[in-house]
Amino acid sequence: MLRARPSADDQHRSLLLHEHAGLETVAQAERFVHNVGFALRYGPHKTLPLASMYAAVWRSVPTREPEAQMQRRATGLTNQLIARGDVLETNAIADRVGLVHASLIPALIAVVRRGRPVDDLELSANARSVLGFLARTPRPTAGQVRAHLGVPAQTWPNAADDALAELQRALVIDRGDTHVPEKGAAYLTKEGIPYRLIDDVHAAHVTAAIGLTVDAAAAQLVERYLDGARFATMKQLAKIFEACLSPEELAAALARLAGAVEIVAEGRTQIVLRRS
Repeated sequence: MLRARPSADDQHRSLLLHEHAGLETVAQAERFVHNVGFALRYGPHKTLPLASMYAAVWRSVPTREPEAQMQRRATGLTNQLIARGDVLETNAIADRVGLVHASLIPALIAVVRRGRPVDDLELSANARSVLGFLARTPRPTAGQVRAHLGVPAQTWPNAADDALAELQRALVIDRGDTHVPEKGAAYLTKEGIPYRLIDDVHAAHVTAAIGLTVDAAAAQLVERYLDGARFATMKQLAKIFEACLSPEELAAALARLAGAVEIVAEGRTQIVLRRS
């Protein structure tokens, strides 16, 4: 049976992309990321329906607060979530820096690493070199990695940043928390943002991932995303999960969720999660 699709306004409200009073506390922020599953760390995506920490925190009712004030609060809340282990920072979703809720970390590791230990992952030579450097360096930062690879100052793009992005996309490393400076950009600190080994910091999640099949993990990720976003087109789903799921695996995940999702055809065909 075909039903009327949820509206774009329904989706925006579910993802907190509409005008609202803004998140204020770490408890609110944790509940928000839990509800949406994934949230971009910074601003919203131009074309994909993904939650955003900046949009969720930005107070626009009754009046819109200054952007710098929002960024400072969003950065502070994000750092607290990371420090508490409520989220993991990743770029494996939609190829953007984002946060995945702790309850989904095992599933994401399962679909990205496919049960392989770090030594068996297909990584570039630079990524392997950087991984070794991170493992033996206390509180390593991107600046230190650039120095390790001999990257000249003020050079972008560069091999060091590419290697760090590769390792983060492979769910081998993530970035830790920092303090928010009193002046300047909230996300820029003198000591830099530290990188950590996921197998050390999130060992329990790595262990939990071993017991998950790719099919089961993929279905869990897709269902949780749809629960937060309300609906998405097949093209949008493919783009969001393209770094970790093939088109065939995405289709299999939707087939596995046959009792929980339905196809709504009004204009563009959409995938909608059934809600009681």
